[in-house]
Amino acid sequence: MYHHIVEALFEAGLKEEAVSLMKNYWGKMIDLGADTFWEAFDPDMPDYSPYGSPIVNSYCHAWSCTPVYLIKKYLAE
Repeated sequence: MYHHIVEALFEAGLKEEAVSLMKNYWGKMIDLGADTFWEAFDPDMPDYSPYGSPIVNSYCHAWSCTPVYLIKKYLAE
C-alpha cells in the first residue's frame, strides 16, 4: 500500500512528505543491505514474513519497485 500512499502525497503536493516516506520505508531496506526491493517488509520488524519465515520471502520483487516509478514520474526533470 505504500505505493498508493506515496503517490497520493505527491498528487496532493506534499513532495517532502512523499520523499520522506520513501526514504524511511525503502531506504530502510537499503540500510539493511538490500540491493533489490523486497516483497514484504516492515521497517520495525525486518524479519517479518507473511509466510511465517523470512527465508520464504521474495527479496527481488517487481511490485516493490515503487521508488523507481515514482522518482521518474514526480522527481525527474
